[in-house]
This record gives sequence, structure tokens and C-alpha cells, in this order.
Amino acid sequence: MKEYICLYLSKLKNYYNLNKYPITKLLDLNIFFSEDYSPSKTDIFTKKLNLYNTTYVYNDFHNNIMYIGFGEWFIDENIDGPSWDDYPHYVNEKNSCKIHVDNFKEFIKSWINLKQELPAFAIIYRDDNDWIDCKGFDTQEEMKAFVQKSSVIFDEK
Repeated sequence: MKEYICLYLSKLKNYYNLNKYPITKLLDLNIFFSEDYSPSKTDIFTKKLNLYNTTYVYNDFHNNIMYIGFGEWFIDENIDGPSWDDYPHYVNEKNSCKIHVDNFKEFIKSWINLKQELPAFAIIYRDDNDWIDCKGFDTQEEMKAFVQKSSVIFDEK
């Protein structure tokens, strides 16, 4: 497993970080789904740039890749964000969650299923093939066991 983010279910039925400061851009993906995603926003796949409340989605149509990022400038007017024309030069794997469009479409299905089941804990993870997925757990111990097992499996490759 290349990276992951552990989440817990809040009383408001949203998933929040279990770790205070996770070092992963999967956090941006979680923020997008928690605050800005709506199935009715189908232009997410057809517009080069989508700006939301706290996140952005930039489409690299040539490579069939999406970059989803959290923009500090959306919540703090003292921080300058990139201009509209600068986004193609701004987005990268260090400041955005890079995800293939096909993977994003599959992730949407998995996330919707998870949100219908509402397990107490969840994980969003990127495997060795750069595929992002999510999984729910009834207990934090089950989630930790999944991380340990997956880390061993992926480390052995």
C-alpha cells in the first residue's frame, strides 16, 4: 500500500481524519467528497477546471487524469491562489490528489456504497498500481489489521 488515510464516522455522518495531520494527498480527495462532491455535477468530467467551495478539480484530458486539491485560498483571502490560466502549471502530485478518470468513477461507486452502509471506520488507500479505493470497518482494530496486512503484502512485492 503506497498511502492511506484512516477515517472515523462523525455524528453528522461524515468521515473525518483519525490522525491529526496525515501526510497524504488522499486527504484532498476526502475533503472533496465530504464538502464539495455532488452526483449532479457531471461537468466534473467535461470541464478542464472546476472550482468548488474548498477544492478544485483539474482535468488533464490528454492523459485521462484528474487532479483534486484543497485550495487554502478558498478559505483564507490573504493567500493567493493560481490564476485560471496558471492551473495547468500549478497542479501536480505534491499539491493535489492525482487519480485516473476510470479510477475516479469506480471510487465514486465504492464511496457511495460505503456512505450507505456507514461503518464506524473507513480507509481510503492507494495500492502499488496507483489505484485508489476505500473500505469500511466496524472497529478501529479491524482497520488497523487491514493496514498491517496490506502493508506486509505490498512490501513483499
